[in-house]
Amino acid sequence: MKKMLLVVLGTILMCISCSCEKSANVLYPNDGGSKTIAEFGGVRLSDKYIKNYIDNLNDYLKSRYNTPERKEELITKIIEGELIARKAILDGALDDPVLLSQLKNTIARYYSGTKLKVKIEESLKITEDEMKKYYEEKKDTFNTPEKVKASHILIKVDENKDKEAAKKLAEKVAEEARKSAKDMGSFAKLAEKYSEDEGSKKRGGDLGYFERTEEGGKMVKEFSDGAFALKEVGDISDPVESQFGFHIIKLTGKKDKVEKTFEDVKNSIENTLKTEKRKSGYENTVEEIKKELGYKFDKDSAMAIEFSVSQQAKDASESFDKNQQQARKLQKPLLTKEQLEQLKQQQKELKNDENSIKLQLKPKEKKQ
Repeated sequence: MKKMLLVVLGTILMCISCSCEKSANVLYPNDGGSKTIAEFGGVRLSDKYIKNYIDNLNDYLKSRYNTPERKEELITKIIEGELIARKAILDGALDDPVLLSQLKNTIARYYSGTKLKVKIEESLKITEDEMKKYYEEKKDTFNTPEKVKASHILIKVDENKDKEAAKKLAEKVAEEARKSAKDMGSFAKLAEKYSEDEGSKKRGGDLGYFERTEEGGKMVKEFSDGAFALKEVGDISDPVESQFGFHIIKLTGKKDKVEKTFEDVKNSIENTLKTEKRKSGYENTVEEIKKELGYKFDKDSAMAIEFSVSQQAKDASESFDKNQQQARKLQKPLLTKEQLEQLKQQQKELKNDENSIKLQLKPKEKKQ
C-alpha cells in the first residue's frame, strides 16, 4: 500500500503550493476520452487517474483483487482514501506541523529513490583503467595466503611445574601422541587428558585454520612457526615453547596460497568503485541542492536542541554501542567473500570460549 500512499501524498503536497479549490481539476484530471468515476468536494476522479493509481500498486496486491467483485472493493478503497484525504485538507490538516513533517520526509525518501537515484546511476561509469589501478593498489587484499589447520596440547609453566618439569611432561605427551598417531581420535583424547588450554581441549585441541603470523595470522609467532614447519597432514611436532608454555602441535589440514588475477576480481572491483561513486554522487548532489536553494545552517542553535529520551531507550542505545565497539575490535578491512567468511569463523571461535583468545592474540609487548 506504500505506492497508494505516495499518490495521495503527491496530491496533498501539490495543495501546499496552490489553492485547494483552484487546483482541484488539475490534481484530478478528467481529460478528453476519460470517464468520471467519482466526484466529491469539487474534484473528479477519472478512470485514467484510477488506472494509473492501480498500475503503481504491487503486482501481488493487484492479483488478489483481479476479479469483478474484488476489483470494485479495491477501487472503492482507493476512492474512500481520496475522499478522506480531501476532507482532511479542507479541514486544515496541512496546518499540522507533525503531519507535514512526516509527509515531507516520505516525499524526500521517495525523491531520493527515484529522480536523484536515476541521476546518480547515470553517472556511474567505471573505466578499465580505474579498475586496474584499484587492483594494483589493493592486490594483496585479493590474495588468500597459505593456511594450516592444527590441534594442540598445551602444558603450562606454573607454580606446580617449573620450566624443566613442563618440558619433560610435554616431551612425554608428544611421544605418546606419535605412538598412537594411527588412531584417529587419540590426539583428541590426549588433549582432553593433558591440555591446559581450557578452550581448545573441549574441541580435542582443535584451533581451526590460521595464517602465518607475519601474514596477518593471530597465533603467537613461536606457535605459528612450529605449525607451518610440519610438512604432512597428521605430523606431530616436538614441544614448541611460547610464553604460554609448551605446545604439542598436530597438523590437521592445509590450504595453499591463492593469487587472484585482475580478471578474477574485475566484477568485484567494479561494484566496489560503483558503491564509492554512488556515495560521493549522492553527497555532491545534496551539496548542489543546498547551493540552489540558498541553504544556511546555524550549528550552535541546532546543537542546543535537547532530545527527550526515556531511560529505557538510553540504556538500550548504550548497550548497542558497546556491542558495536566490541565487534569492531575483532574486525579488519576485508574485500573478498572468503576473507569475510574467515572473519566470521574467527569471531565464532572466539565467542565459544574466552580462554582461547589468550592463545590466539599476539601480545604487543612480545611482538616480533
